Amino acid sequence: MRKLFLFVLPLLLSFSLFGYENTKTYVDKQIAEFSEDKIPSKEVNNLFFDNKSIIVWGTHSDDEDEVEINEMIAYNVVDFRIKRWLGKPENVVSVIIDNELTIEQVENYNLILVGSPNSNIWLGRIIDLLPIQITEDEIKILDKTFEGDEVGVSFRYPNPLNLERQVWVVSAPSYEALRFIPKTEEYSIYELTDYNPNADRFLELAQGNFEENWNLTSVKMIDNIEVYSGEDDTFNVVEIKEYPPPEWAENGVMYEIFVRSFFDSNDDGIGDLRGITKKLDYLNDGDPETNTDLGIKLIWLMPIFDSPSYHCYDVKDYYNINPDYGTNEDFRELLREAHKRGIKIVTDLVLNHCSSQHEFFLDAYSNPESKYGDWFFFTNESHTRAHNWQFRHRKKDRAMLEPYMPAWNVNNSEVQRYLFDMAKYWMDPNKDGNLSDGIDGFRCDYVKGPPHEFWKNFRQEVKAVNQDFLLIAENWDGLGSIAQSFDNEFDMAIDFPFQGSLIASITSGNATDFKDLLKEQERILPDHAMMNRFFNNHDMNRIFTRLDEDLAKLGLTLLLTVPQMPMLYYGDEIGMKGEKDPYDEGIRRPMEWCSDNKCEGMTSWYPVWDEEPDGISVEEEINDPESILNYVKELIHLREKYPLLETGTIEFVPVYDLEDFEEKKEYRRAVSYLISKGDESILIIANLYSEKDLVIDLSEFREPTGMEEILGSKIIKSEYYPYLKIKCPKRSSFVFNIKYD
Repeated sequence: MRKLFLFVLPLLLSFSLFGYENTKTYVDKQIAEFSEDKIPSKEVNNLFFDNKSIIVWGTHSDDEDEVEINEMIAYNVVDFRIKRWLGKPENVVSVIIDNELTIEQVENYNLILVGSPNSNIWLGRIIDLLPIQITEDEIKILDKTFEGDEVGVSFRYPNPLNLERQVWVVSAPSYEALRFIPKTEEYSIYELTDYNPNADRFLELAQGNFEENWNLTSVKMIDNIEVYSGEDDTFNVVEIKEYPPPEWAENGVMYEIFVRSFFDSNDDGIGDLRGITKKLDYLNDGDPETNTDLGIKLIWLMPIFDSPSYHCYDVKDYYNINPDYGTNEDFRELLREAHKRGIKIVTDLVLNHCSSQHEFFLDAYSNPESKYGDWFFFTNESHTRAHNWQFRHRKKDRAMLEPYMPAWNVNNSEVQRYLFDMAKYWMDPNKDGNLSDGIDGFRCDYVKGPPHEFWKNFRQEVKAVNQDFLLIAENWDGLGSIAQSFDNEFDMAIDFPFQGSLIASITSGNATDFKDLLKEQERILPDHAMMNRFFNNHDMNRIFTRLDEDLAKLGLTLLLTVPQMPMLYYGDEIGMKGEKDPYDEGIRRPMEWCSDNKCEGMTSWYPVWDEEPDGISVEEEINDPESILNYVKELIHLREKYPLLETGTIEFVPVYDLEDFEEKKEYRRAVSYLISKGDESILIIANLYSEKDLVIDLSEFREPTGMEEILGSKIIKSEYYPYLKIKCPKRSSFVFNIKYD
């Protein structure tokens, strides 16, 4: 890719030469007329990203590596962080090479100049007019000089080419040190400590603000003396009372919703809570006699609290709903309407970290005297360095520069009280003791962050309010770590091992991973452990992008025919596609309700996978008996009709290729299991590979009096006991109701 770019670069430069010469003439005139006396004073709240901007990266270097680094920084660092960290995706109009800059762009947009003065022609032209000087081996600001190949600078200043606009300079004497740090300060000097083009390893050296008239009078040096942050402090666990998991969570299918993408009730392009309320009947109309709805019993809402980011995993205000999604009353109305239909609702709860814009962090940052100073893990005396959210498993994040999502000091009893009280607020928002208008559970994000003692105390607090409240752990470690979460901490865990084994078996056509995992879970997990099975979620490329339709449907069959609660990610039921492009927005695209993607309720904050009708939408599938949507509905309604599929005991049944039947060598490219409870049994058969005549060995199980095929096409089969012989098409599955009359 880079070699291709370097090949076509001379062509791009030649095509843009005429425009460049015009712009150069304009720039020469502006530079000649520039005077610091003409610089307008800045308003305190005149933030750079409140206006439209263009990223301009330098291509004028004989060093190919320098050009590649400039490109990488422009797209993967600067563009990425503006759009995701600063939450201003609409304010970056384009990313261009320096030769493409036009007079119109200079006059109408802020400029973000990436590269050294030698490689970025426009930075080189104006560098002498800027208050921070960058040479081949040093950065100068007032009386301070910062030397070396690994120092860099990020700062904004009035644009000498157009004083009605500004420039943001991202530069360094050596291109390896280029980085962009989104800060409230007007300038930041830093040193790269671990060279990796995609890493954020800095030691901040200086930062500060220009005065109202853009004058610099002092340079604020950063305190880089490391101090103990309190991360290893211990605390007491309260007296433990045993609480069984809620019985209601043994049944039903969970449905994960990214609110921003689901349904837009007010035509602003963003999904909201009222939109979900409008679509509750699509999920579950509350009438057990109908089969037009999906039959969802539990909704998991990804974060809904006030946040500066599109994903909301960095909470700014825990007590208020994100204004993009609606109001607190909108949420209570959603809860009321869901409960009328027998639907429970859980939401993500992020207790490990918050937003860097949370009022407590803003008060504590750079303020050692703040009463919230020990509410976060600050690692220097001046409180300008703190732990980012995942520091516990990424030790190099121990001292981030103004962390994107600062970690709460959950060892602090005051922090615990704040977080616990907040959680209980959402259980009973109006504090009348009636929990019917409160939330039904939390999916606790990144439980590997806070220590086990924290979660034990948290459980005691919320269960004392409502022992039927559901606590779900997000722990992507192995089964040994997950098992610890069931020691008086959580009721249920997101089943990452199951997802991994299911994908492995589906893609390889070998049932071993799937079978071994379920057997291992039975051996390792305690009896009261509840697992939330899933095939796909908000952090993964969508299954209908990774797999062809037959394989994906086969995976959904296995997901929805094993005991314990399964989870569907919104859009799974219609075969929605999506992949990281390169970030998570690409897998959180708008829910596709209609064929042309223009109907009422369609969100538009991000593009759908395919703008043209492609057969993937609720409208296109709802009346098609062969559609993925109706197949998923059929599977879910089987779980409703046969509750043992949710709470029964699973036993694997030997499967043989008919050709090898006499040798009793099990066939690994198919799997069969019997789910039983009392006098009821369901038999599931899944052929993961090519068409085969299979033998299902039922000789070790109770002899049935009949077998009713309840899912699958009509198949050719011979006697059903003790050996069921059937012809299984490629990647097919079948479900039988075993009768014991």
